Amino acid sequence: MNINNIAMVRATNVIPFDGVVRSLSDVPYLCKNIGLDFFAMISDLLHELGVIPSIDPARMFEENYYDEMVALSSKILMEYLSYVSDYNSMVLFSLNGICPDDNEHGFANNTFSNKNVAIIESLSEHIDQVISLVPTDTAVKGDVVLSNSAVILIKESLYNTLNDTQKTLLHNNSFSIKTFTGSLKDAIRNELQNSGRYIPETLSLSASTGGFMPSDTSELQKECINNIAHTYSLSQMKYFNLITSRDTSMPKYCEVCDEFDNAIKVQDYYIKMFLNEFLIYINASDDMINSILNNIHYKPFLLKVIEMIKKIGIDKYKEFVDSYNKKLKEQQESMTLKTPEDIIYFYGEKKHKI
Repeated sequence: MNINNIAMVRATNVIPFDGVVRSLSDVPYLCKNIGLDFFAMISDLLHELGVIPSIDPARMFEENYYDEMVALSSKILMEYLSYVSDYNSMVLFSLNGICPDDNEHGFANNTFSNKNVAIIESLSEHIDQVISLVPTDTAVKGDVVLSNSAVILIKESLYNTLNDTQKTLLHNNSFSIKTFTGSLKDAIRNELQNSGRYIPETLSLSASTGGFMPSDTSELQKECINNIAHTYSLSQMKYFNLITSRDTSMPKYCEVCDEFDNAIKVQDYYIKMFLNEFLIYINASDDMINSILNNIHYKPFLLKVIEMIKKIGIDKYKEFVDSYNKKLKEQQESMTLKTPEDIIYFYGEKKHKI
């Protein structure tokens, strides 16, 4: 077993029509991030107001009750969050299988099994771009130009919605395009199995497993990956550890040392932009706006915003969020929304007024 037997796998909803898988930093990207301080306060407020229902202790032992309540709470919360963005100059892949959903390991953030597209590409084609080699978190620096050996799996129902121009653009590439029905996880496993080149594995987020659930071939796969990492002097750190490391001796450290700081700058940019527009909307004073925007990482200042939301009412707040988010989506669709790289380049090193 060698590098030619290792496939990079990415589950996504983005079809690479031009054959390029782009990093988040290079696209006008929007998301909702429940982990940000202000949004955690919005969650607390929704619980306090009863918008998010409380968990009934008497039903805790009912099958699936807790999971259903967590999913419901998350769904409701998302409706009250403004869009933000993120920064990542790398594209993340798993190896020889789909990355597990977070909820398989007791927490809920990333879900991959419900995506409509999978990209399967040979690791050997991009090994020079790889920063860190991990079964669930292989990080590839920059945009990934797919080779002619790549395979794109597209859910049949999604493929059927593409217009003729999109289909022509897609099929002008040299890689293979296949449609699937049923689960993405099964489609990926079948494609890897039928390749005659890759051995599919069931991946695990647990550090104790080394990234693969035990199988007849998992130890050979892990040994192969370790050998590749050693041969090419690559890190074997999961993504978050990679971008937060301050170990200057880490391989390719200079290529990722600014990643975490850039992500914070992009998130701050969006939070400031949202708060600025919201505070103007409710006729807050200039002094109040400036004091809050200059202290977005301090709880007392964010609590002032929460009190303002209580004052105008949660329904009116949601109306503003819906209008604000619609405007950002329109900018994204018209390609006038700044990319994360734009924000870092133009605003990252400056104190600016939104």
